[in-house]
Amino acid sequence: MSLYDFTGILEWEGIEGWFSLAQALALQKIVKQLPTGSKVVELGSYKGRSSVAIASVLPADSILYCVDHFQGSEEHKQSNFDVSNLLAAFTKNIEQFGVKDKIYTLSMTTTEAAAKFDPESLDLVFVDAAHDYDSVKADLLNWYPKIKPGGFLLCDDYEVGWPGVMRAVKTVGLEGTLITESLWMHQKPKKKS
Repeated sequence: MSLYDFTGILEWEGIEGWFSLAQALALQKIVKQLPTGSKVVELGSYKGRSSVAIASVLPADSILYCVDHFQGSEEHKQSNFDVSNLLAAFTKNIEQFGVKDKIYTLSMTTTEAAAKFDPESLDLVFVDAAHDYDSVKADLLNWYPKIKPGGFLLCDDYEVGWPGVMRAVKTVGLEGTLITESLWMHQKPKKKS
């Protein structure tokens, strides 16, 4: 169910979240380039808006690991969002859009989840958990080594209202490009033969 030809765009837009259609299409374009049997990790799934976009275009035999403690972030709590049933809402959405069999949910912190993956075992990591500098920097340091050479790192909310994201990326020293509104991408260099 690529959003390029997705007749249910209105239904997808009904999933609560901040991930825009333009961001979803840009991310899907990258995911479609991945090889068969890819492993993709999403840090911060909330109610599954971006998860559905990713999982719906995964190459054959690929899996999306959705990492979220499903307790809401500090910014959710400060804005008085109801975070009492995030896991239930997430599960309902991935079932409704028929992508549950392509998703493995890791209900834990991003740091705990990073320990479960081998170095250079992932094709793509999408960072969209907590947005403060320390959290984003920790996610980048913990997860970048897990990406295969030639794999992709994407960060949401880059440049737009969350200065911690951009600052963390710059501190870690990664070069990349903005591929659409607030969605930043880096491709890990391939090893020289």
